[in-house]
Amino acid sequence: MTSSVRCYQLDQSEYIHLFSSQLIYLFSLFNEYDYSIRIIGGAVRDILLGATPHDIDLATTATTDDILRLIQGDSNIELVYTRAEHFGTLTLIVGTTVRNTFQVTTLKRSITRHGRDVHVEFTDNWSIDAHQRDLTINSLSMDKDGIIYDYTNGIDDLKLNRIRFNGNILQRLQENPIRVLRYFRFFGVLSSDAYVHEPDILEAIRTSATALKDVPGEKIWSELELILRGRFAGHVMRTILEQQFAPLLGLPDSSVEMYELENRWLRCMNYQPEPMTLLITLFDNQDEFDIFCKRIKCSTRQKKLGEFLLDYRYSIQPSNDHDSLDTYKEFLIDSQSTQQDIFYEYIIELLKYQGYIDLIDDIKQWSIPKFPIDIWDLQQNGLISKYHFSHFLRQLKEQWKLSQYMMTKEELIEYGFQSGLFYT
Repeated sequence: MTSSVRCYQLDQSEYIHLFSSQLIYLFSLFNEYDYSIRIIGGAVRDILLGATPHDIDLATTATTDDILRLIQGDSNIELVYTRAEHFGTLTLIVGTTVRNTFQVTTLKRSITRHGRDVHVEFTDNWSIDAHQRDLTINSLSMDKDGIIYDYTNGIDDLKLNRIRFNGNILQRLQENPIRVLRYFRFFGVLSSDAYVHEPDILEAIRTSATALKDVPGEKIWSELELILRGRFAGHVMRTILEQQFAPLLGLPDSSVEMYELENRWLRCMNYQPEPMTLLITLFDNQDEFDIFCKRIKCSTRQKKLGEFLLDYRYSIQPSNDHDSLDTYKEFLIDSQSTQQDIFYEYIIELLKYQGYIDLIDDIKQWSIPKFPIDIWDLQQNGLISKYHFSHFLRQLKEQWKLSQYMMTKEELIEYGFQSGLFYT
């Protein structure tokens, strides 16, 4: 393994905004005790792409025991225990009034996996660590002076929009099976061609994919969600499904549906469909969706959106009347007031799913009219029996709908007296 490194000096304006007082404090602490520490991976990649990193991860020559000794008794740093300590990663919250969270990982020499058992060997060599990371573009590191260290020609790959594994592809995938999906995620971010994959990469992915069965569902969903929000979401998902490991992801085997998912994305991609809006294409029924939800720990919101789309994707359709959105609007108006806001978001996703893109802007310009009368109004106008409240409200609401939601409270009360609904 070569130990050569190419260094690239950033202009201070390109990186200085990343160095909060909390990050500076952490760097100073490690440097004070002669431990090397750098920003690693995604944050460095994003800087070179001109994007603002969402998270800043750090790597260090210090072991976890070293780090624990460093922060012991430091009131400025809080340790958060996760399940990653065994893998050399500590989560630190730095600061008192303003607090930032950082993951700090000891450099790794190797990762050996046997089923769910993982053994990690650590090192203090930056080159060795860089070469055992999954992709060359994720192997870049940067010090506090804005010097980027490139041991794997990752900068060249970034410039060429090329996704390349470090060393032996099968070995990288066997070390951590989630890298199967990480490859597709980064392909969607960087590739200049949505369909061009290196044949040896796809072959290695097919060979390694069975190990995905041991990957926790929340990690699977985390990658799927990013893929489905990505630049080539429809094309990339089709390629994933073509590799025939959908059951490992909790998804039904599909053939026609994977092309429909791609087409659905093409129709609505400019409106940023939710991941579940695309994915629900693959499910024929609730049973299939339940299997997926048991395998994948998606958010409650995404699960409820999926259930909504399954329930209403065929039953709510554009009206033939003067307003194509009448059926959608009526559904929202008939919903409980506490649910109207979330159902409004779901209806927009339903329109994306159905391909009625021209109606999305129309419904976004429409506000849900509020039914102007409630039980209190009925009580104030002579209705005594509580048992009849819902009955009278339903009748008044139907009249309100017939008026195109124009009748006021006073007009509805007057209608109630004239029609004999109310009595004194």
